[in-house]
Amino acid sequence: MSAGVLLLLLGLQYVIEHGLGTFTLVLHRDVSGAFIFMEHGPGSFGRIDPYNQQIIALAGVNIILAVSLNLINGITGQFSLGHAGFMAVGAYSCAAFVVYAGPRLPFVDPIVFGLGLMVGAIASGIAGLLVGLPSLRLRGDYLAIVTLGFGQIIISIIRNIEAVGGASGFSNLPKLSNLAWVYAMVIGCLLCVRNLADSNLGRSMRAVRDDEIAAEAAGIDTTRVKVLAFVVSAMWAGVAGGLQAHYLQLAHPNDFTFIKSIEIVVMVVLGGLGSITGCTLTAVGLRVLEEKLRDPQWALVTGVMLIVLAATLSYPRYRAQIKASSVGWLQWSFWPLVSLLALGASWMFARGWIEANVNSLRYIIYALILIVLMLLRPQGLLGRSEITWRGLRNLGRRRTST
Repeated sequence: MSAGVLLLLLGLQYVIEHGLGTFTLVLHRDVSGAFIFMEHGPGSFGRIDPYNQQIIALAGVNIILAVSLNLINGITGQFSLGHAGFMAVGAYSCAAFVVYAGPRLPFVDPIVFGLGLMVGAIASGIAGLLVGLPSLRLRGDYLAIVTLGFGQIIISIIRNIEAVGGASGFSNLPKLSNLAWVYAMVIGCLLCVRNLADSNLGRSMRAVRDDEIAAEAAGIDTTRVKVLAFVVSAMWAGVAGGLQAHYLQLAHPNDFTFIKSIEIVVMVVLGGLGSITGCTLTAVGLRVLEEKLRDPQWALVTGVMLIVLAATLSYPRYRAQIKASSVGWLQWSFWPLVSLLALGASWMFARGWIEANVNSLRYIIYALILIVLMLLRPQGLLGRSEITWRGLRNLGRRRTST
């Protein structure tokens, strides 16, 4: 079964890199007995350029990080700011295993990398356990401060370990991660968190989230539930770290700072605390948006879409006034129209300045998106609901019936 999975991953990566044209795949054994793959006549249809491959891969890493943190912050109802620290433990553990132990093992690179991801996941899980046992009797802001401190301690330790590059980072790592590996792990993470959330343990986590005192009174070991949530979440963060390190061929302490933890929390909050599909959508959307905002035209389109989104989300507040009189329409549409006029005037008369400073402006637009969504949709895009196939089918039936 593992050999079949390995062949599937290699085949998927081939199609991504070379397209869907005709090709011949030849297998033979080298002197060590390992299988060698030789490719002939790669096709060109459907090829994805390296830049877009990197965006897609890092979006997948974001999905794993957001969904795993949602297990703590959304489903269990705790507040962790140390997810980047768990990611760092997994990244450096995986990288150290591949670099130092990998050459001594009689396995091909994909198997070595799979073992490295397992090592990173176990190391991150142990870190989650060490943090969870003494600190998860805390709640709310106190727990957030403890996890934040843990993340800073991890980065400080890594900066002083020369065997993994120290402050300059662990560079020249073999590029073993690819889109096939990333999205195989994405599927695994989604299935793991969804099945866990639907299990008895998941119901205990929701009970802790809704009312911890009542959960304790009902006989639920709340400390055990929270520690398990922390360990599982930390393990998947470690997997994400290993995937990113071996895709970028670099693990640097600056990639796992407090800012990274905040970015992951933002994905969870915007998607909806407790919503797996909501976190997935925002993880992909924010990653793509961060790259596309480098283009001035994309910045203009994003600004228009943001104004339309704000008008749509604010409509329920003015529904009664709109039904009562035409003044309600003016009250509702005034600020969207003013914003559109200001955006159009800026594009017409200050286009050169915008194009020269687009790298700075994209962070302002990014922040405005977060502010608008938090003001007008504080529960996140999906709240605690999920997008399911059954729900989509029912929606389609309703539209056809009407």
